[in-house]
Order: sequence, then C-alpha cells, then structure tokens
Amino acid sequence: MTFRFEVSGRRWQAVPAPALSRRHKDWLTRGGALTRHLSALGRVSVRVVAERVMPADADQCRAIGVPLRTPMWARDVILLVDDEPVVVAHSVTPLTYSRSIWQAMRRLRTRPLADLLYHDPTVTRSVLVSSPLGPRHLLHTRARRDACDPLVGTHPNARLWARRSVFLRHGAPLLVTEAFLPRFWRRLQATHRETVKD
Repeated sequence: MTFRFEVSGRRWQAVPAPALSRRHKDWLTRGGALTRHLSALGRVSVRVVAERVMPADADQCRAIGVPLRTPMWARDVILLVDDEPVVVAHSVTPLTYSRSIWQAMRRLRTRPLADLLYHDPTVTRSVLVSSPLGPRHLLHTRARRDACDPLVGTHPNARLWARRSVFLRHGAPLLVTEAFLPRFWRRLQATHRETVKD
C-alpha cells in the first residue's frame, strides 16, 4: 500500500504564526522526544486517558493517506510535570498496523510513546507542523474534561496551540498530535522568572 502524506494542509503549518512568542515557536518546532524536553521542567509522568478503535476523520485521513473513516487504533494521554497536566496528546495508526508493525503501542501502558519512537533506527519522522485547535477538536475536549485546566474550563473557546508529525516504521504511519495546555505556558513563564532571579 502506498501512502500519500499531507501532514500540513490548510490549518497546519510548518512555520509557526509570526505573532507567536519566541517560546511558543521554540516548543512547537523542537525535534526529539517531547517528554525528554519536559523533563527539564520537572518529573514527567504519563496518564492514559483512552485506548480504543475509532474511525479516522477527514483531517487524519489526509495526514496519513488513508481512506475516509478507516478504522484506527487511538491512544490519548496526558503528560504531567510534577503531577500537573501540561500536554494532551493523541496518537493514531490504522488498526491493521496496531496489530503488526505498531503493535508495541498497545503495550505501552504508562510509558511514553517516545520509548518506541526514538530507540528504533527504522523509525523516521515527518516535518513538525503546528496549529491552534478550536473547541471542537478532540484534544480541546480532553483539555476541558480530563486535564481540567482552569483557563480552558473558564474560556471554552480559548485556542490550544498544538503540533503534530507522522512517524513511519516500515512504511506504516503513526500520527502524533500534542497540544500544550495554558497551564504549560504559565509554568514555563514561572520557571523562566525563577531562573532570571537566580
């Protein structure tokens, strides 16, 4: 099967919006494992919110090149720093690959996905793209309901800045989307202030 990837598209851009702060641009474009970068801010842990079969939506289909409503295996997690939720993440691959090439993602439990992606030389990654997520996006719902960020709860239409990329292993795609909570940016700013004081 040949895949035609379109990880960018209309809403997702490889170059972050010019109006964003330097910190936003930095975190939206950082390569490598997000959990490793977060560990510089404190102790990182993973809370699994859901693992399930779901149909791919049109945006996901374009991103990894599969027909509309292809059955997907999805994993939703919250990344925490010192027990504070800071990122909500959504990973999907066609269901058939979750039983073969990407079957290890079904056994991760509370280990980060990075354990699979950055220790295997056969895995390659697309460019990182970013976009603000509106209230109808799955990760926006996760932020309101499962991560309980007060700013998202108080302002349900607040945009969440997110990034995504496609990982390939033996030709099988895995789409990973990570949305930064308002709490993350506040924590980052507080950490910066403390560093400046010292």
